[in-house]
Amino acid sequence: MSTNSPQEPTGSEFRAAAEAGDPQAGVEYATFLMGGSVKDVDGAMPWLEPAALAGDGHAARTLAIILRDRGEYDQAERWYRAAADHDGGCAFGLATLLEKSGDLAGAAEWYDRGAALGSLECKTNGAVLLASQYREDEARARLEEAQREGDHVAGDALGLMDGLSSEIFRCDDLLDQAEEDKDDLEWALEAVHDLRDRAENFRTYPWYLDDALLVYDKAAEVAQDDAPLVWKALLLVQLDRWEDAQSAMEKAAERFPESGFVPYVYGLLQREHGDLDKAETWLRRAADLGRPEAMWNLAVLYLNQRRLDEAQRWYTAYGERADEDNDKDYAAGLERVEEYRRQPDNLLDEVDEARLPDLRTAAEAGDRAAAAELARLLRHKRALPEAVKWFRLAAEDGDPQTKLELGEFLYDVCNADSEYVIEWFLPAAEAAYERAGAAPVADPADVELIERVGRFYLYAKDEFKAEKWLRRAGRLGHGEAAWWAGSRSDEYGDRQEAERMWVLAVQGGVAWCGWLAGRSMVRRGAYAEAEPVLRIAWEGREEKEPLHEAAYWLGLSLRGQGRLDEAADWLRTAVEVHPSVRKGYSGFTATSLFDPRSDLADLLCDLELDDEASPLVDALLERHPRHRVANRVAARIAARRGDLEAARGHLEHVVDDPAELREGVTPEDLRRIFDAVHPR
Repeated sequence: MSTNSPQEPTGSEFRAAAEAGDPQAGVEYATFLMGGSVKDVDGAMPWLEPAALAGDGHAARTLAIILRDRGEYDQAERWYRAAADHDGGCAFGLATLLEKSGDLAGAAEWYDRGAALGSLECKTNGAVLLASQYREDEARARLEEAQREGDHVAGDALGLMDGLSSEIFRCDDLLDQAEEDKDDLEWALEAVHDLRDRAENFRTYPWYLDDALLVYDKAAEVAQDDAPLVWKALLLVQLDRWEDAQSAMEKAAERFPESGFVPYVYGLLQREHGDLDKAETWLRRAADLGRPEAMWNLAVLYLNQRRLDEAQRWYTAYGERADEDNDKDYAAGLERVEEYRRQPDNLLDEVDEARLPDLRTAAEAGDRAAAAELARLLRHKRALPEAVKWFRLAAEDGDPQTKLELGEFLYDVCNADSEYVIEWFLPAAEAAYERAGAAPVADPADVELIERVGRFYLYAKDEFKAEKWLRRAGRLGHGEAAWWAGSRSDEYGDRQEAERMWVLAVQGGVAWCGWLAGRSMVRRGAYAEAEPVLRIAWEGREEKEPLHEAAYWLGLSLRGQGRLDEAADWLRTAVEVHPSVRKGYSGFTATSLFDPRSDLADLLCDLELDDEASPLVDALLERHPRHRVANRVAARIAARRGDLEAARGHLEHVVDDPAELREGVTPEDLRRIFDAVHPR
């Protein structure tokens, strides 16, 4: 009997109304499609479009969110804009999208327009954006207004502001106490250190930063220690205030000239930012002051530039001071020094060596082509600081490929941090994406570049921009990017997009994603579609090792196709490898993991292989006496053997109404009950 009531239309009724041409009925049908246990996002989208084009805010917002989560930011913006001028939710979504994309002026405009439409979210977020621009009084007034209107997020923001202020004053008070009682110093320094964890709060409410910086200075004075000044500089680095951070480090070095800690950290920071000359200067200073970690990093820096005598000196010095806290393999470093002495890899031929003076003259006169050529030759010579100088000059002409060369040189050769080289990769990556979109088959080098930019954004903890680039790479065939994108879509509940991305991951060489894709297909009944990707997962492709989970889902795929004998073989394999599968799980996940014995027993019963099915059923029932599938199979086997009492006993754990299993039930009755609980 149908459970649908007149108040609960069926899918066909929703669709019929939508096909009649009513855009609102289309929205209702789309909502129905997306509301089930298996969301049909793809099916819903076409039904949302007519209403969104007509200005329906809910439809436009839903489309925009789907596309935003799929990394299609341009399309998401289009649908937000379709209703943003009259729908506060779309205005909020648009403003947020623009803010994350870096268009702060556009974000501010739409937060204001959304607030005028009555969106509290816009009022609150717009106020927070004002706060980040040092507009404290305006921000606080708007947040207080939003709080009065019932927005708890605005209240949280106000509480965060007050909490940040209180934390700074608490640190100041603790330092005052520590001046009077040195036993309190450890607690005070710990509190000051933890201010760095509030970096994002200082970014949002920057007027508190000056007070925090004064606290760091005071901590250094009270403790007579350079560590708080280093923490101060590192906070400034987190806030992208590199010039201020450099100034803070240099003042710290003046304040504590005998400390090797400040110059050591500063040297590493300079290397991360791609300034090898300054990195060398500061690491050398720290090494001369006896800092073993600085000696190691200085040795690596010199080795990378093939300055072998200096590398040998500092590897040796490190080895003389190494202990359990400094246990790097300096002997291996010395061996590499000797290898490069025996077989230099940085020599130019006579012709190129002779070109260097003329290229330098031309580069110094502003010839960017000469600067680029000079930089390439110096890169080969491993004259890295000078090569950086000329690459930077060459990149000033704006050519994406030259900028890319500089970025790759800084990151791959000079060990600069990815966060600080993204800007040099972006123009070439954009060009690569345009080429890939126009080509029948994307150039693998273009795909790798697009993926690399996405990965750099991940390293920089900017998942919004990472999503855009990694999804681009995934759709162009990069296996690992597609795997990442599929997993993100799965988190969003967009199983269809997840499945597509996992299939692309398989095609891109990530064989085990065939299990993820195949499992999704089996769950939605696409059994034939699932089979090939599950076979790839089992075969392991490049990994040369099967993914054991694939056997189970391959068995279900074949059973769904009616290939029962093959399905039984794969489910037998799944039972055999299940102990290995369980090793990959723990806790509740392990206890709730599928048990292939029940599926195999059920299938064997269908094949009337009762003697093989019975031991599996017995093992399941011994552990779980009320196991529904095991009891159903046991009942069928007992009935086939003529033991109606045993069959009835097992069915008590299966049927919804045990009263059906009255005394004197006939084999025909049992067959009817079997058909109800195990339909063919």
